[in-house]
Amino acid sequence: MSVPRLFCPDLHEGPVRLPDEEAQHAVASLRLQPGDPVELFDGRGRRADGQVHRAVAYSLEVEAGEITARPFDIPVRITLAVAMPRTHRQGYLVEKCTELGVAAIWPITTERSVTRPKAAAVAKWARRAVEAAKQSNRYWLPGIEAPQPLAASIARRAEFDSAAMAHPGALSSFVGFFAGGSRAGSVIVWIGPEGGWSEAETDEAVAAGVTLTGLGPTILRTETAAVSVCAAVALLGN
Repeated sequence: MSVPRLFCPDLHEGPVRLPDEEAQHAVASLRLQPGDPVELFDGRGRRADGQVHRAVAYSLEVEAGEITARPFDIPVRITLAVAMPRTHRQGYLVEKCTELGVAAIWPITTERSVTRPKAAAVAKWARRAVEAAKQSNRYWLPGIEAPQPLAASIARRAEFDSAAMAHPGALSSFVGFFAGGSRAGSVIVWIGPEGGWSEAETDEAVAAGVTLTGLGPTILRTETAAVSVCAAVALLGN
């Protein structure tokens, strides 16, 4: 039986108390008891073995052992700047991209966005990312930012080694773009809404040094495109 993994943002050696929501899951669902072994991680690359010290009424205290640092989960740090899909598909996007090693998710608003998430949605996505990280054995949580305009994200192009925008009319493929020398360090990829990008938006991106790339011969939903990009980076980056 595998050792349960628990998220502990305030990780340090010695006794630690888990956040209420994490403790409730550990006590009510996993039914952890004093003496049970666990693995703790803080979402920033630090982890420790631990042993449950106290478990009562949805409160969990763990004795954490030596803390060790882990490298980032995949060699390339990928940021997705994505026009989020409709509400019922947002969690899927966050979950699957987290499993595949995404470093950051920037929700963006575009001319044709089908939804404009509020800042409060970030907390919900963050919880989904924690669960996905626990399941997929990740030690780093993706940084999920508050929604921002497309123009604001394009203005940050210089923060990355390479940049691509998914576009069904692009002459080059994302796989070719990435495998052809864009694998070092960090990459940002823009994923558009169901209605696609406007011409003004693609012109703005290209002017900022962003490469338009295709994701295959079919038209993909936003969440499918996001997962496809992360899968390609995870596979080719290794």
